[in-house]
Amino acid sequence: MLKVPSFILGGILILTGLVGYLAQDPSLSIKLEGPWASDAEYVLSDGDQDVLLDFMPCDDSAGENVWWIVHKVNEGHAKQINADNYARSSGRMEGEPKSFWYASSTGETLKGMLQESENYSNAGTEKYQSIPWAEIGVDKAKIRFIYNNMGGVDGPVTLTSNNWENVIDAPEAGESLEFGKSWTAFIPGIIGLILILLAIAADKAPNAKKHIMHVAVLIALLGFLSIAKMVFGAFAEMSWWRSEPYLIYEASSLKPTTMLLSAGLLLIYVILCVVSFITARKEMAAQAARDAAKKAAVLKKASKRESLDDESRNDSKKTTPPKDSKSSASKPKAEGVPSKDTSNDKSSGNNKELNKGDDSKPGSISKDLKTEKSEKKDESSKTSSGKETPTTDKGESDKKNSDVSSETKDSQKASDTDGESKNEESSKAPEQSKDSSSSNDSTSKDQESLKKENEEEKPQPKADVEKSDKE
Repeated sequence: MLKVPSFILGGILILTGLVGYLAQDPSLSIKLEGPWASDAEYVLSDGDQDVLLDFMPCDDSAGENVWWIVHKVNEGHAKQINADNYARSSGRMEGEPKSFWYASSTGETLKGMLQESENYSNAGTEKYQSIPWAEIGVDKAKIRFIYNNMGGVDGPVTLTSNNWENVIDAPEAGESLEFGKSWTAFIPGIIGLILILLAIAADKAPNAKKHIMHVAVLIALLGFLSIAKMVFGAFAEMSWWRSEPYLIYEASSLKPTTMLLSAGLLLIYVILCVVSFITARKEMAAQAARDAAKKAAVLKKASKRESLDDESRNDSKKTTPPKDSKSSASKPKAEGVPSKDTSNDKSSGNNKELNKGDDSKPGSISKDLKTEKSEKKDESSKTSSGKETPTTDKGESDKKNSDVSSETKDSQKASDTDGESKNEESSKAPEQSKDSSSSNDSTSKDQESLKKENEEEKPQPKADVEKSDKE
């Protein structure tokens, strides 16, 4: 989210620094560790004109010495050339505009100069405040010369002195110091370049993105605080040059403008970073809440499944009856064959043997039917003759008829179940073969006894019946 703002704002800061560095007026800063020598001569030169600095010797304080130099340069030199240039630009004076120098200071010395300007404007009023110059910048002071090349001079701009006493890093006597561009004007560009590099590093290293962007915000915040602290002094200095008593209206406004723009860009960057951090924190919290809700839903779904599985298990336990271990062990089931009761198997086996016996002697049933018919004829003949047969004969005949009918029914049932018994023979155990053999023996004995009874109960010949009737 901060990659694009970092590139945009960082690029604007770089452009601001480049413009501030390239468009600035040449300048020269001198640091003093005490007052200048009273017999020293300082000359400013651009190859077209030379300006001798007139100052009041001060043996007590370097700050007071700087105050006199700045005041003399601004009032005796810069103010006059600015007035001439204004007259030339308005047409009241002929000629081309000329270049000039103007001076300033920093720290407590600059504050004293601003107060002096205010005292000048409020002379004779209660706002006037005396300045203890002997106590300001006693051992340390700074003077800064700015060259405004209104005349377009090509020659080098220098400061020469015959005595560099109390000047830090000064050359030899008679040598000069050259004016140039100050690299401090490019500080906004340096900050913008750092922010862009940090944004690239954060994009290349996602794991360290949070820490890198915190460093970027910290640098931007420190830059904003430092520039914002200086921007008010820069505007106050520009106002001091352009107002009474110096009226240097051609003093450059580039420095306060670049400072104000840089401070605004850094403040915007810090605000965007803070908003981005808050948004990221909210998104992380929302994502954590979504993850927690999703996890809770999954756990709830899993618990619901477990409860349903438990309920189904309990229902299955209730519905399925317990199995008899003994019966299951004694009666193993064949795979794919349904289990049947052994009593049914035995009865079906007996019926089968009966059917087999009947099939082996097909003439037995037909003989019984013939005897039944003959008995009916005899009964009809007896009834026709008007004589009743003994009750014993009738009961015996009823028994015979019931036995024959039961045998016919059993044979029909046996023939119906013959198909089923054939299918069930494959699933019978070896133990059942013994039962079937015993049942076969019993059925064969029953058949023999039935044959004997049938033979005994055969009707007597007609001759015997007639003899009995006659008798």
